[in-house]
Amino acid sequence: MKNLKSILTCHHGMPGSLTALFSLLFLFILITSCKKDKPGPECSELTGGGLEVVDHADRNAQDIIDMSMFLPVDSNEYGYDDFYNEMVQEKPGTLGLKLIAHEEVRYTSTDNNGNKIQLTGLLIYPYNLPPFGRVNAPIISVNHGTQLQKKFAPSKWATAKWKDWKDFPEMLVADVMALYYGWIIIMPDYQGMGSDVTENHPYCNRDRLATATADMVEAAEVTFSCNRHPYAKWNGKTFLYGFSEGGFVTMAAARELETRKVDLTGVVCMDGPYDLSGTMLDVMLGDNPFPVPYFLPMLMVGYNTMYNTTYGYDLMLKEPYRTDIPKYTTGFYDETVVNSKMPPDRILKKIFTDSFYDSLKNFNSKAFQILYENNAYVNWAPKSKMLLWHCKNDDCVPFGNFSVAKKRFNDLGLTNIEYVEYGPIDNPKSGTIHVAVAPKAFKDGAKWIRRYSK
Repeated sequence: MKNLKSILTCHHGMPGSLTALFSLLFLFILITSCKKDKPGPECSELTGGGLEVVDHADRNAQDIIDMSMFLPVDSNEYGYDDFYNEMVQEKPGTLGLKLIAHEEVRYTSTDNNGNKIQLTGLLIYPYNLPPFGRVNAPIISVNHGTQLQKKFAPSKWATAKWKDWKDFPEMLVADVMALYYGWIIIMPDYQGMGSDVTENHPYCNRDRLATATADMVEAAEVTFSCNRHPYAKWNGKTFLYGFSEGGFVTMAAARELETRKVDLTGVVCMDGPYDLSGTMLDVMLGDNPFPVPYFLPMLMVGYNTMYNTTYGYDLMLKEPYRTDIPKYTTGFYDETVVNSKMPPDRILKKIFTDSFYDSLKNFNSKAFQILYENNAYVNWAPKSKMLLWHCKNDDCVPFGNFSVAKKRFNDLGLTNIEYVEYGPIDNPKSGTIHVAVAPKAFKDGAKWIRRYSK
């Protein structure tokens, strides 16, 4: 009541009757606008199965501008600053006060062993204070890319230090889409990330990552349907969106949600490693240096976690990699540390024992079959609209991932998929082509979603 009292006292110079009338009118507006809409008659009160809020924070346009200053800028290429500037120039809609909510949330899913667990993620939505009303919006699952450290999962953004903001580039993307497009954004941490500190991340495991993402999508749909939420209402449209590992997760989650008979309005897969047993296996067994060696330790630890009989460390790895890779690829060391435990010349195949190397080259081996079964595009004909986007000279997730998936979908006669072959681009001033092209991919993907979200 202190806020109400302070507002009313500022009108002390008004005649008594007008003051009383103003007070009653303001009180009526405040009460009616703050009152939550009750769920419609077709829906019950939410008692479980949705998103449980662990922590809440507000953000505004200035916060997003501040973050954009910490992200890398390459004058030769389209960058996150360009993404921000281009997005905010579009018609923002009638969002009232320009605020968004950031909430760490928990939801029910399953761990690496298939047992029930509370996983974490981030929820972002337009936070319009009364009396500006509830926004009617689609749900966008923004599925994050490869991240070595648990503390840089989306739900940990609120506690990140300024120097760490560079490790959350997708946060800028998600914030801009929530603030200027008025969308509801969810960002699953996945198993072994965020608050799930007791298990390894099942890197590029189709089933586990699809389940974690699909469960959060369904929890979000429950939370924002039927006028249950005071600030945002789901308009019935749901999209999946991801780059790099996030592109792999997006394709895998689309398959899972379609199996569950959950309608998807659109799916955006960008520069993902969909072809593990082909294109990415060629990377693992190739003779050329690989720019981000930590990819292979992530995959080996993830597959040892899920398939330890076939992907046992003693079977796979020579020393010192047999000792160092499990020790340092735990989610608590950064890429500099993990890369330092790989061959100095960055030729990945040197970590393998001769017998395991041979098994990966054998199409009939269990090791090869496991990779094949985890390919995101096999044994499935997508029903949803999809954008498949890839940079032609991606140096970390080669274009072959796109080509193989496209051929598969074309062979099935699918007409619901749009293909974008982007680039090639020049070598960036620092870092990889894969990282440099990400802002352009995010922009094109966001615009594609916007086309179908109206």
